Amino acid sequence: MINRKLLALAVAAVFAAPAISVAQFKLPSLPGTGGSASSSDAAAQQDQLVNAYVGADKEVLAAQSKMADAVGLKDRAAQLQATSDALGAGATKESLEQSETMQSEASQEIQAKLKDGNTKLDAAGKKKFSEGLGLLGRGIAKYANLKGPIANFQSAVSGSGVTGALGAASKLNAGRYIVTSTPGHVKNLSSTLSNAVSYAKSNDIPVPADATAAL
Repeated sequence: MINRKLLALAVAAVFAAPAISVAQFKLPSLPGTGGSASSSDAAAQQDQLVNAYVGADKEVLAAQSKMADAVGLKDRAAQLQATSDALGAGATKESLEQSETMQSEASQEIQAKLKDGNTKLDAAGKKKFSEGLGLLGRGIAKYANLKGPIANFQSAVSGSGVTGALGAASKLNAGRYIVTSTPGHVKNLSSTLSNAVSYAKSNDIPVPADATAAL
């Protein structure tokens, strides 16, 4: 079982870490001469990072869609599923921002429903809620596994010489967004999962192992 506080600290440490200097691995190249790293390397590493992040995002969106549906938030459930369906390889900073905003709003609405004493789930609702718990746990675990892609992206950006080149750097906005936004996002999702699991245990709803492992 993953201790939730340790998981949060580990994820925060990964994303707060400074970019890895290429000088640690090879002699620095002179300005304009280039090296083994290039802007294309940074773009390739960003693609890998974005794809991994999108995989986690889609898991969480699917989880929240099921949980929202279970507690009666039908319109929100449909919006979450549509957002998940729209995400794919090559997602932009803007689409990732929209996804995170959607997830944040859904988390607040779902938690408000769970605190509402009038929210009662039937057998079908409990099944959907349980499925959502498992998906949410898997999504959080996928975010925690971004350490490798994050380090590779930061190293490529550091060694590519595009940091100060506005045109090239702007093409890496999606990767930079992931690096800066993920710690807070994971913290919020972990809180949502913890509250949802507590609700499930108090209402005879099965808690999947994937959800328990992410706590």
